[in-house]
Amino acid sequence: MSSEKRKIAYIDGKPYEIGSHHTSILKFVKGYLGEDKVPTLCDDPNLAPYGACRICSVEVALVKDGPTRVVASCHTPVVENQHIFTNNDNLKSLRKNIVELVLTDHPMECGTCEVNNNCELQKVANDLGISDHRYNNPKQHKGIPKDTSHSYMRMNLDHCINCGRCVRACDEIQGSFVLTMSGRGFESRITTDNNMLFGDS
Repeated sequence: MSSEKRKIAYIDGKPYEIGSHHTSILKFVKGYLGEDKVPTLCDDPNLAPYGACRICSVEVALVKDGPTRVVASCHTPVVENQHIFTNNDNLKSLRKNIVELVLTDHPMECGTCEVNNNCELQKVANDLGISDHRYNNPKQHKGIPKDTSHSYMRMNLDHCINCGRCVRACDEIQGSFVLTMSGRGFESRITTDNNMLFGDS
């Protein structure tokens, strides 16, 4: 019989046992409360945690009723006696603001989009009650030509939200390192080898 002490953390005030497979707060919360409890955009269960979108942010206190801080749940480890808050007013406001900022640079053409009703951004926006953003005349990356030069790969940067999943899948799963993120801040975008078309790289 194992004498190892059970480790407990708290989700919205309720205690749950930390399992060895709970390597992050996100996995811990999803494991007990379901896939939709904490929204995500850049997270993928087949890829290493990235923390780019911050949609998965939760509030964490290290003691009951202690001060909280906002962390990205996808790459923050779950630890014993942690108090995790998943959906308070502060987090709802934060997530809504993040999604609205993403939407400022994303065409609102859901009705004609090929992934309409099967789009993670659309689902997160709908779940947060967002149909449009509140920012006037935002700077945008619209009008970037689609890359359809390759018979198997396509790239439409007009719809890209810089989640980095395509880059990470190429690196971590395929080991091909075909894509990379170049630039910083607003100028960051997905590129191929030497910024060439897929068909030429």
